Amino acid sequence: MSGATEPHGGNTAGDSERNTPIPSRAATPVTASGSRPSRARRFLARAEKKIDKFKLKLGLKEKGTESHGTSEASTTGASTGESTTAPTGKTWAVVAGALKMTLSGAVLLIPDPFKGPAEALLKIIDVFEQTKSNNEEMEDLKARCDLLNESMMNAIQGKDERLLLAELKESVGRLVKGIHDTFQATVVEYSTGIAAYVMVEDNAEVVKEANQKMDQILQFFWIENLIAGALVLSDIRKTVKDQEGWMVKLCATTDNHFKSASLDKLKHVPGAAYDSQELAKVNPCFQGTRVKLLAGIGRWMSNTALEEQGTSKPIYVLDGIAGIGKSTVAKTVAQHAAAINSLGATFFFSQDHADRQQAADFVHTIAYQLACCDASYGKAIATAIDGHPESLHKIMAQQFSVLVAKPLSDMLKQRATPLVFVFDALDECAQPDASDILSLIITSISKLPNVKVFLTTRPDLVLRIKYKSTALANCFHLQEIEAVIVDSDIRLYLNYYLSLSNIQKVFEGTEWDSWAPTKHQQEQLVRVSDKLFIFASTAVKLILSYQGRGPEKTLTSILSLEPKQGMVKLYQKVLEIAMPTDILRPSKDWDLWLGDFKTAIGTTIILQHPVSVKALERLLQLELPDLGPMLRNMHSVLAPFDDGPNPTYKIHHKSFPDFVTNAAICPEEFWIEESKYHLHFASISAKCLLQISTRHLLTRQNSIKKG
Repeated sequence: MSGATEPHGGNTAGDSERNTPIPSRAATPVTASGSRPSRARRFLARAEKKIDKFKLKLGLKEKGTESHGTSEASTTGASTGESTTAPTGKTWAVVAGALKMTLSGAVLLIPDPFKGPAEALLKIIDVFEQTKSNNEEMEDLKARCDLLNESMMNAIQGKDERLLLAELKESVGRLVKGIHDTFQATVVEYSTGIAAYVMVEDNAEVVKEANQKMDQILQFFWIENLIAGALVLSDIRKTVKDQEGWMVKLCATTDNHFKSASLDKLKHVPGAAYDSQELAKVNPCFQGTRVKLLAGIGRWMSNTALEEQGTSKPIYVLDGIAGIGKSTVAKTVAQHAAAINSLGATFFFSQDHADRQQAADFVHTIAYQLACCDASYGKAIATAIDGHPESLHKIMAQQFSVLVAKPLSDMLKQRATPLVFVFDALDECAQPDASDILSLIITSISKLPNVKVFLTTRPDLVLRIKYKSTALANCFHLQEIEAVIVDSDIRLYLNYYLSLSNIQKVFEGTEWDSWAPTKHQQEQLVRVSDKLFIFASTAVKLILSYQGRGPEKTLTSILSLEPKQGMVKLYQKVLEIAMPTDILRPSKDWDLWLGDFKTAIGTTIILQHPVSVKALERLLQLELPDLGPMLRNMHSVLAPFDDGPNPTYKIHHKSFPDFVTNAAICPEEFWIEESKYHLHFASISAKCLLQISTRHLLTRQNSIKKG
């Protein structure tokens, strides 16, 4: 096709076909006896009238030469000279022409299986381009064709074809094929040939059905690529500014928070929400990484490929070993879903927080977040609480049924887009609560209309048996993703954070501000990371740290590690950097430092709620009470909440406590016997309580004496 050789250029083939005179009669089938059946005669008579009317509109037939039987009404618009297009907006010719130019460009980049439908779609659009009808359904169809064009332009315009992601190209291909199939079904509703094309514009039901199908296809395309990060939300908002219905709801910025005293009775867990302060240190996926995975999640969420096994299942389980990036993906999915008004609720479990490692407030939190995301949901849930206050204290299944399922089911059925629930790190919830929550997800949450559940977990045996045995779950093992894809993502991450510009920003004014690793060193670091994002992230923190021996020597030391032993050896490097350089080993000062260090780290691990450095010093009553420098040297594994003089530290990733409490892999002198520090902390707490009680008693006695 000649038009396909120039992206967004003129479609000469399309112009040629459009200017070809339309024959006055269509081929008509005959019976074995040579006579036409009565049904065919009626069809032919109708077709002749339509064709004459169509030719008259196009100026291919002069007035007064209509076929016998053509009604006067059929030529009224043309004979009066009145415009048959809408008084405002783009004409069909403008819309179809723009769409054909975009399609011509798309043909060059979409995968081969979709090229045929794309080229066929160009020909079908020629038919619609010739229409003059301005009935409501055809105007809607025109608007959707314009929307289709804008959607494809947002995806591919101005971008180097070589840099376009394969997933986006496939998505555009599926979009084109879906529209082609819809149009083809529309124009051949009655028969084949030009008669069917001409008749379609006046068949309201056929066009209405095509409009509904296009809505669905466009919705799938947007959701899939917004979740994957392949489309920019602001571009979509500009595209749908003149549209109505689900298109605006998908991208509108709304404040639907419903306030009610009844909702205050819900004991929700604020820190479990994806955007809470407690999760501020959990970063979303670095831009351009995890694209294939996120595209797959987007397709699952939008149901763009119902023919593929697992796509339509309501539960998506992402499991994988520690440090592979599950929470990062979960936060990204939650962020992207929230941006398009498709996020229902989130719960990020954590063994470091008592209220996020148990099931007690799980349903309350879901109900509260749902009430906040949509005012109508909030009213319904508040009404349920008022009507059944006893349900707040029932078992989880009853709570969910009364507070969520019954009040919201009818409203959820009316949703045009899916509502996604994101639950992260279920394995960090204590048993049997974790199993109970998984049972609730499978038997109740996933059964809600238009609801999808995205769940991440380590492949814990008890949980794995349960989610792999249900037909409702689509399971993806993150550690099995192709090594070349993960390496590419880690390389992209390292290229940014270890770029000369970022290093100059971090080390501005120091001797290291002009240093940067070589390409070879970055490739070595990708290899040593061994598909673990947490390794790459921790390594970058170490390299860009002011503590230690400087970025160049730190990188050289990390590159000496062997893959497969990476995290263990890297954490050993972290401990080496944390050691003071001004204390001799062995010595009494070293023993004092090591004791305080292990007490501080051990207490930080077992504390359910992190406390500030000063509070920790007072609590532990250490021999060397200055914990600030000690914990700052551990910043690659301890995440500070703030950069002030009294920061609060928490463990950056669960793999570090796993390492430092495992005698088999942690250096003996740094090994933390967890039970010992539980007892130590309990003893300290008891002393504090005794001191408080004693002070209270003395104060009371003094008051009595004075009285």
